[in-house]
Amino acid sequence: MRSTTDWSTRALGALAGAVALVAALLPAAPAAAASVGFKAATLNIYYGLSQADFVHDLNLIASKADLVGLNEVGARKAFLASWAADNGWWLYAPGGTNQAGEALIAKKSMFDVLDKGSIFVCDTNGPGEVPPARYNNWVKYRHKTSGRNVTHINAHAVASIEAAGRPEDLPRTRCAETQFQGLKELAVDKQDEGQVIVSGDLNVDFSADRSYGYAKFPWQVFEANELPNLRSNYNLYGEKGTGTHGNRHIDYVYFWKRLPEHQLMWMIDYDIVGGTRSDHNGVVSTFSIQS
Repeated sequence: MRSTTDWSTRALGALAGAVALVAALLPAAPAAAASVGFKAATLNIYYGLSQADFVHDLNLIASKADLVGLNEVGARKAFLASWAADNGWWLYAPGGTNQAGEALIAKKSMFDVLDKGSIFVCDTNGPGEVPPARYNNWVKYRHKTSGRNVTHINAHAVASIEAAGRPEDLPRTRCAETQFQGLKELAVDKQDEGQVIVSGDLNVDFSADRSYGYAKFPWQVFEANELPNLRSNYNLYGEKGTGTHGNRHIDYVYFWKRLPEHQLMWMIDYDIVGGTRSDHNGVVSTFSIQS
């Protein structure tokens, strides 16, 4: 009986050794890819604020995010340049007041600037008339920790273009429709170069737009189509708070959402930032990006 036991023990030991040898020869299973985070925000800072109130809102949104798209800030371009230099932020605010209004800022400690540009959309009623000319501004960054490229596109559509999701038959509405399509085309173009975020005051309420579904407004242009496509914070996580402008959710953060096997960046949550002196609340979305 003892010799049988000894043989069994030796056989099991030999088998275990063979298994260990085979395992050593096989390629190791890949480790789970690490992810790191950052926050992207949008805030329309009303152009008519006092300087003190403007600074309050700028510092508020900058304290909560790493990338920020601003609206209506063109008249403060010189101040923004000084503020950015003093506080360690990149600033892109090209051209004159209207073009610079859709400024983009990013923390230098977290991002490097690779490229940037501005695309004229339309000037609804002619130079110097209200509403002023519209531009889609963008900056391509390298996220330092992950090494990934992230293009941030920022825009501000003209106001008074919809009622309960239905388009107003006005020249300004047609201007906005052109701008939405331009944003989509720019996002499609830039997604080949890395990850894409789109932000801004689009002056179309999310729930009303989704309910009515006008073909040339943001829900249908950006979100109703199959992946890959843009997806907003409201689509992914619902409408929080009472709104970003009164009771309307018109300020957005989108990202380019791909098929799961190709997704390298995810929006994992968002918050609405109140306490602003502007007539808008901010939106801050949290992102995770694969390194």
